[in-house]
Amino acid sequence: MILAGATALLAQQQGGGDQEAMLRQQRALQSNRAEIERLIDLRMRHDLGLPKDQNDDVFTRRVESSSQAIDEMDRRLREETAVTDQTRRRFDELRKEVDQLRNAAASRLQEEERERSFITVPTSGSRISYGEQEPGIPMPTQPSAVSAPAPSGESKPAPRISDADLLGLDPVQAQIHGSEDHMRVAQALFKAGQVLLDRGESARNRGSAELGRELDDRARERLQRAVDELQPLLEQKAPPFVALFYLGRCRELLFRYGERHEGLSLGKNPAEYQQREQQVREPFLQITARDVSKAGERGQAQVLGSWGEAAQAAVEHFRWMNLRGGYDVRAKIESLTWPGEGER
Repeated sequence: MILAGATALLAQQQGGGDQEAMLRQQRALQSNRAEIERLIDLRMRHDLGLPKDQNDDVFTRRVESSSQAIDEMDRRLREETAVTDQTRRRFDELRKEVDQLRNAAASRLQEEERERSFITVPTSGSRISYGEQEPGIPMPTQPSAVSAPAPSGESKPAPRISDADLLGLDPVQAQIHGSEDHMRVAQALFKAGQVLLDRGESARNRGSAELGRELDDRARERLQRAVDELQPLLEQKAPPFVALFYLGRCRELLFRYGERHEGLSLGKNPAEYQQREQQVREPFLQITARDVSKAGERGQAQVLGSWGEAAQAAVEHFRWMNLRGGYDVRAKIESLTWPGEGER
Protein backbone atom coordinates (compact mmCIF):
# COMPACT_ATOMS: atom_id res chain seq x y z
CA MET A 1 0.00 0.00 0.00
CA ILE A 2 2.85 2.34 0.84
CA LEU A 3 4.49 1.59 -2.58
CA ALA A 4 1.24 2.19 -4.50
CA GLY A 5 0.69 5.55 -2.79
CA ALA A 6 4.24 6.70 -3.60
CA THR A 7 3.80 5.76 -7.26
CA ALA A 8 0.54 7.73 -7.58
CA LEU A 9 2.12 10.81 -5.94
CA LEU A 10 5.11 10.71 -8.33
CA ALA A 11 2.82 10.46 -11.39
CA GLN A 12 0.77 13.45 -10.18
CA GLN A 13 3.90 15.59 -9.77
CA GLN A 14 5.16 14.70 -13.27
CA GLY A 15 1.77 15.62 -14.85
CA GLY A 16 1.74 19.03 -13.12
CA GLY A 17 5.28 19.82 -14.41
CA ASP A 18 4.34 19.08 -18.03
CA GLN A 19 1.28 21.31 -17.76
CA GLU A 20 3.32 24.22 -16.44
CA ALA A 21 5.87 23.81 -19.26
CA MET A 22 3.09 23.79 -21.81
CA LEU A 23 1.66 27.03 -20.37
CA ARG A 24 5.07 28.67 -20.54
CA GLN A 25 5.45 27.68 -24.21
CA GLN A 26 2.01 29.07 -25.04
CA ARG A 27 2.83 32.38 -23.37
CA ALA A 28 6.12 32.60 -25.33
CA LEU A 29 4.29 31.83 -28.58
CA GLN A 30 1.74 34.59 -27.96
CA SER A 31 4.54 37.02 -27.14
CA ASN A 32 6.39 36.15 -30.37
CA ARG A 33 3.23 36.56 -32.43
CA ALA A 34 2.56 39.97 -30.86
CA GLU A 35 6.16 41.03 -31.62
CA ILE A 36 5.84 39.87 -35.22
CA GLU A 37 2.60 41.78 -35.67
CA ARG A 38 4.18 44.89 -34.15
CA LEU A 39 7.20 44.69 -36.43
CA ILE A 40 4.99 44.19 -39.47
CA ASP A 41 2.89 47.18 -38.45
CA LEU A 42 6.06 49.29 -38.01
CA ARG A 43 7.31 48.23 -41.45
CA MET A 44 4.01 49.17 -43.06
CA ARG A 45 3.93 52.53 -41.30
CA HIS A 46 7.53 53.18 -42.34
CA ASP A 47 6.80 52.35 -45.99
CA LEU A 48 3.73 54.57 -45.97
CA GLY A 49 5.57 57.44 -44.30
CA LEU A 50 3.41 57.39 -41.20
CA PRO A 51 4.79 58.39 -37.79
CA LYS A 52 5.80 55.46 -35.68
CA ASP A 53 4.64 54.78 -32.19
CA GLN A 54 6.20 57.17 -29.69
CA ASN A 55 6.75 54.36 -27.21
CA ASP A 56 8.69 52.30 -29.71
CA ASP A 57 12.46 52.69 -29.87
CA VAL A 58 13.32 50.24 -32.69
CA PHE A 59 14.37 53.03 -35.09
CA THR A 60 15.46 55.46 -32.41
CA ARG A 61 19.16 55.93 -31.87
CA ARG A 62 20.02 56.67 -28.31
CA VAL A 63 22.80 59.26 -27.99
CA GLU A 64 24.35 61.02 -25.12
CA SER A 65 22.90 64.38 -24.17
CA SER A 66 26.20 65.97 -23.24
CA SER A 67 27.43 69.30 -24.64
CA GLN A 68 30.13 67.59 -26.71
CA ALA A 69 27.57 65.30 -28.36
CA ILE A 70 25.30 68.28 -29.11
CA ASP A 71 28.22 70.20 -30.66
CA GLU A 72 29.14 67.19 -32.73
CA MET A 73 25.57 66.85 -34.00
CA ASP A 74 25.45 70.57 -34.83
CA ARG A 75 28.67 70.24 -36.79
CA ARG A 76 27.39 67.27 -38.73
CA LEU A 77 24.12 69.12 -39.39
CA ARG A 78 26.02 72.08 -40.84
CA GLU A 79 28.09 69.79 -43.02
CA GLU A 80 25.03 67.97 -44.31
CA THR A 81 23.27 71.29 -44.93
CA ALA A 82 26.27 72.58 -46.90
CA VAL A 83 26.37 69.38 -48.95
CA THR A 84 22.63 69.68 -49.60
CA ASP A 85 22.95 73.32 -50.69
CA GLN A 86 25.85 72.48 -52.99
CA THR A 87 23.93 69.59 -54.50
CA ARG A 88 20.88 71.80 -55.03
CA ARG A 89 22.98 74.49 -56.72
CA ARG A 90 24.58 71.89 -58.95
CA PHE A 91 21.15 70.54 -59.79
CA ASP A 92 19.92 74.02 -60.75
CA GLU A 93 22.98 74.57 -62.94
CA LEU A 94 22.51 71.23 -64.68
CA ARG A 95 18.83 71.97 -65.20
CA LYS A 96 19.67 75.30 -66.82
CA GLU A 97 22.23 73.59 -69.05
CA VAL A 98 19.65 70.99 -70.05
CA ASP A 99 17.12 73.73 -70.89
CA GLN A 100 19.73 75.58 -72.95
CA LEU A 101 20.68 72.40 -74.80
CA ARG A 102 17.03 71.64 -75.51
CA ASN A 103 16.43 75.15 -76.84
CA ALA A 104 19.61 74.95 -78.93
CA ALA A 105 18.53 71.57 -80.31
CA ALA A 106 15.09 72.95 -81.19
CA SER A 107 16.65 75.99 -82.87
CA ARG A 108 19.10 73.79 -84.73
CA LEU A 109 16.26 71.57 -85.90
CA GLN A 110 14.35 74.60 -87.19
CA GLU A 111 17.51 75.88 -88.86
CA GLU A 112 18.07 72.52 -90.54
CA GLU A 113 14.48 72.51 -91.76
CA ARG A 114 14.95 75.98 -93.22
CA GLU A 115 18.25 74.89 -94.77
CA ARG A 116 16.55 71.90 -96.36
CA SER A 117 13.84 74.15 -97.75
CA PHE A 118 16.50 76.51 -99.11
CA ILE A 119 18.66 73.81 -100.69
CA THR A 120 15.70 72.06 -102.31
CA VAL A 121 16.26 71.99 -106.06
CA PRO A 122 13.96 74.60 -107.66
CA THR A 123 12.08 72.90 -110.45
CA SER A 124 11.82 74.50 -113.83
CA GLY A 125 8.53 76.21 -114.49
CA SER A 126 7.50 76.01 -110.82
CA ARG A 127 6.52 79.68 -110.70
CA ILE A 128 2.92 80.82 -110.61
CA SER A 129 1.28 80.64 -114.00
CA TYR A 130 1.01 83.92 -115.86
CA GLY A 131 -2.31 85.58 -115.26
CA GLU A 132 -2.92 83.73 -111.97
CA GLN A 133 -2.66 85.22 -108.53
CA GLU A 134 -1.35 83.41 -105.50
CA PRO A 135 -4.24 82.87 -103.08
CA GLY A 136 -4.16 84.75 -99.83
CA ILE A 137 -1.97 87.65 -101.10
CA PRO A 138 -3.83 90.73 -102.35
CA MET A 139 -2.75 92.28 -105.64
CA PRO A 140 -3.39 96.03 -105.77
CA THR A 141 -4.18 97.65 -109.07
CA GLN A 142 -3.45 101.20 -107.91
CA PRO A 143 -1.58 102.94 -105.08
CA SER A 144 -3.30 102.49 -101.76
CA ALA A 145 -2.12 105.82 -100.35
CA VAL A 146 -4.40 108.78 -101.11
CA SER A 147 -2.36 111.84 -102.03
CA ALA A 148 -3.44 115.47 -101.86
CA PRO A 149 -4.38 117.12 -105.17
CA ALA A 150 -1.58 119.08 -106.85
CA PRO A 151 -1.90 122.87 -107.18
CA SER A 152 -3.21 124.20 -110.46
CA GLY A 153 -0.59 124.37 -113.17
CA GLU A 154 1.74 121.92 -111.44
CA SER A 155 2.10 118.21 -112.06
CA LYS A 156 2.66 115.93 -109.12
CA PRO A 157 4.38 112.57 -109.63
CA ALA A 158 2.43 109.47 -108.85
CA PRO A 159 3.12 108.07 -105.38
CA ARG A 160 5.53 105.14 -105.31
CA ILE A 161 4.05 101.89 -104.11
CA SER A 162 5.98 100.12 -101.39
CA ASP A 163 6.95 96.47 -101.52
CA ALA A 164 4.66 95.83 -98.56
CA ASP A 165 1.66 97.03 -100.56
CA LEU A 166 2.68 95.09 -103.65
CA LEU A 167 3.20 91.79 -101.84
CA GLY A 168 0.44 92.19 -99.26
CA LEU A 169 2.89 92.34 -96.35
CA ASP A 170 2.98 94.40 -93.21
CA PRO A 171 4.95 97.67 -93.27
CA VAL A 172 8.71 97.27 -93.01
CA GLN A 173 9.81 97.90 -89.44
CA ALA A 174 13.55 97.30 -89.72
CA GLN A 175 16.20 96.11 -92.16
CA ILE A 176 19.05 93.75 -91.40
CA HIS A 177 22.44 94.37 -92.98
CA GLY A 178 25.78 92.60 -92.90
CA SER A 179 24.80 88.97 -93.46
CA GLU A 180 27.77 86.83 -94.51
CA ASP A 181 25.60 83.95 -95.73
CA HIS A 182 25.77 84.80 -99.44
CA MET A 183 23.76 81.74 -100.50
CA ARG A 184 20.81 82.53 -98.25
CA VAL A 185 20.74 86.20 -99.27
CA ALA A 186 20.88 85.24 -102.95
CA GLN A 187 18.06 82.74 -102.50
CA ALA A 188 15.89 85.34 -100.79
CA LEU A 189 16.56 87.89 -103.55
CA PHE A 190 15.82 85.32 -106.26
CA LYS A 191 12.51 84.33 -104.69
CA ALA A 192 11.52 87.98 -104.26
CA GLY A 193 12.32 88.71 -107.92
CA GLN A 194 10.41 85.63 -109.02
CA VAL A 195 7.29 86.68 -107.12
CA LEU A 196 7.51 90.26 -108.39
CA LEU A 197 7.67 89.06 -112.00
CA ASP A 198 4.56 86.97 -111.44
CA ARG A 199 2.77 89.94 -109.87
CA GLY A 200 3.78 92.09 -112.83
CA GLU A 201 2.32 89.62 -115.31
CA SER A 202 -0.90 89.43 -113.29
CA ALA A 203 -1.14 93.22 -113.21
CA ARG A 204 -0.71 93.47 -117.00
CA ASN A 205 -3.38 90.86 -117.56
CA ARG A 206 -5.77 93.05 -115.57
CA GLY A 207 -4.87 96.10 -117.62
CA SER A 208 -2.39 97.79 -115.24
CA ALA A 209 0.59 98.14 -117.58
CA GLU A 210 2.37 100.79 -115.49
CA LEU A 211 2.09 98.76 -112.32
CA GLY A 212 3.31 95.66 -114.16
CA ARG A 213 6.35 97.54 -115.47
CA GLU A 214 7.18 98.84 -111.99
CA LEU A 215 6.96 95.33 -110.57
CA ASP A 216 9.18 93.96 -113.34
CA ASP A 217 11.78 96.69 -112.73
CA ARG A 218 11.91 95.83 -109.05
CA ALA A 219 12.23 92.16 -109.90
CA ARG A 220 15.13 92.90 -112.26
CA GLU A 221 16.93 94.88 -109.55
CA ARG A 222 16.62 92.00 -107.07
CA LEU A 223 17.74 89.40 -109.58
CA GLN A 224 20.85 91.41 -110.42
CA ARG A 225 21.61 91.78 -106.72
CA ALA A 226 21.20 88.02 -106.34
CA VAL A 227 23.75 87.44 -109.12
CA ASP A 228 26.18 89.83 -107.41
CA GLU A 229 25.64 88.05 -104.10
CA LEU A 230 26.57 84.72 -105.69
CA GLN A 231 29.92 85.96 -107.00
CA PRO A 232 31.98 85.01 -103.86
CA LEU A 233 30.65 81.45 -104.16
CA LEU A 234 31.21 81.28 -107.91
CA GLU A 235 34.85 82.34 -107.54
CA GLN A 236 35.66 79.09 -105.76
CA LYS A 237 37.55 76.35 -107.59
CA ALA A 238 34.48 74.10 -107.54
CA PRO A 239 31.39 76.29 -106.99
CA PRO A 240 28.50 74.60 -105.13
CA PHE A 241 25.80 73.14 -107.33
CA VAL A 242 23.11 75.16 -105.58
CA ALA A 243 24.96 78.43 -106.35
CA LEU A 244 25.34 77.48 -110.03
CA PHE A 245 21.69 76.48 -110.24
CA TYR A 246 20.43 79.76 -108.80
CA LEU A 247 22.79 81.67 -111.08
CA GLY A 248 21.21 79.98 -114.09
CA ARG A 249 17.68 80.63 -112.81
CA CYS A 250 18.46 84.32 -112.18
CA ARG A 251 19.89 84.69 -115.68
CA GLU A 252 16.85 82.95 -117.12
CA LEU A 253 14.46 85.40 -115.45
CA LEU A 254 16.62 88.34 -116.57
CA PHE A 255 16.47 86.88 -120.08
CA ARG A 256 12.65 86.92 -119.92
CA TYR A 257 12.77 90.50 -118.67
CA GLY A 258 14.93 91.40 -121.67
CA GLU A 259 12.42 89.81 -124.02
CA ARG A 260 9.58 91.72 -122.41
CA HIS A 261 11.06 95.20 -121.95
CA GLU A 262 14.46 95.46 -123.68
CA GLY A 263 13.57 94.28 -127.17
CA LEU A 264 15.61 91.09 -126.91
CA SER A 265 14.62 89.01 -129.94
CA LEU A 266 16.18 86.46 -132.22
CA GLY A 267 14.86 88.27 -135.28
CA LYS A 268 16.04 91.77 -134.30
CA ASN A 269 19.45 90.97 -132.78
CA PRO A 270 20.37 87.29 -133.18
CA ALA A 271 23.96 87.69 -131.91
CA GLU A 272 22.93 89.20 -128.58
CA TYR A 273 20.03 86.78 -128.28
CA GLN A 274 22.30 83.73 -128.72
CA GLN A 275 24.90 85.19 -126.35
CA ARG A 276 22.29 85.66 -123.62
CA GLU A 277 21.01 82.14 -124.26
CA GLN A 278 24.51 80.74 -123.79
CA GLN A 279 24.91 82.70 -120.55
CA VAL A 280 21.76 81.07 -119.21
CA ARG A 281 22.87 77.57 -120.20
CA GLU A 282 26.45 77.90 -118.93
CA PRO A 283 25.83 77.27 -115.17
CA PHE A 284 23.54 74.33 -115.90
CA LEU A 285 26.11 72.80 -118.25
CA GLN A 286 28.76 73.09 -115.53
CA ILE A 287 26.49 71.13 -113.18
CA THR A 288 25.80 68.37 -115.71
CA ALA A 289 29.54 68.11 -116.46
CA ARG A 290 30.46 67.67 -112.79
CA ASP A 291 27.53 65.79 -111.25
CA VAL A 292 28.09 62.48 -113.05
CA SER A 293 29.00 59.02 -111.84
CA LYS A 294 30.14 55.94 -113.70
CA ALA A 295 27.92 52.88 -113.82
CA GLY A 296 27.92 49.50 -115.48
CA GLU A 297 30.20 46.53 -115.17
CA ARG A 298 33.20 48.32 -116.71
CA GLY A 299 32.25 51.78 -115.51
CA GLN A 300 31.84 53.13 -119.02
CA ALA A 301 28.28 54.48 -118.68
CA GLN A 302 27.85 57.87 -117.06
CA VAL A 303 24.81 58.57 -114.88
CA LEU A 304 23.71 62.04 -113.84
CA GLY A 305 23.14 62.80 -110.18
CA SER A 306 20.13 64.64 -108.79
CA TRP A 307 21.64 68.06 -109.45
CA GLY A 308 22.69 67.02 -112.94
CA GLU A 309 19.17 65.83 -113.75
CA ALA A 310 17.67 69.06 -112.42
CA ALA A 311 20.11 71.14 -114.48
CA GLN A 312 19.37 69.10 -117.59
CA ALA A 313 15.63 69.59 -117.05
CA ALA A 314 16.16 73.35 -116.59
CA VAL A 315 18.08 73.60 -119.87
CA GLU A 316 15.40 71.63 -121.71
CA HIS A 317 12.65 73.79 -120.20
CA PHE A 318 14.53 76.96 -121.22
CA ARG A 319 14.93 75.67 -124.78
CA TRP A 320 11.28 74.66 -125.00
CA MET A 321 10.10 78.07 -123.76
CA ASN A 322 12.26 79.82 -126.36
CA LEU A 323 10.70 77.72 -129.11
CA ARG A 324 7.12 77.37 -127.91
CA GLY A 325 6.67 80.10 -125.28
CA GLY A 326 5.02 82.53 -127.70
CA TYR A 327 2.33 80.10 -128.77
CA ASP A 328 -1.16 81.39 -128.00
CA VAL A 329 -3.84 78.76 -128.41
CA ARG A 330 -6.62 81.31 -127.90
CA ALA A 331 -5.82 83.11 -131.16
CA LYS A 332 -6.02 79.85 -133.04
CA ILE A 333 -9.31 78.90 -131.38
CA GLU A 334 -10.85 82.31 -132.05
CA SER A 335 -9.85 82.09 -135.71
CA LEU A 336 -11.82 78.88 -136.20
CA THR A 337 -15.09 79.16 -138.13
CA TRP A 338 -17.79 76.71 -139.02
CA PRO A 339 -20.52 76.63 -141.64
CA GLY A 340 -23.54 78.73 -140.78
CA GLU A 341 -21.76 80.90 -138.26
CA GLY A 342 -22.61 84.11 -140.07
CA GLU A 343 -26.30 83.19 -140.28
CA ARG A 344 -26.58 83.06 -136.49
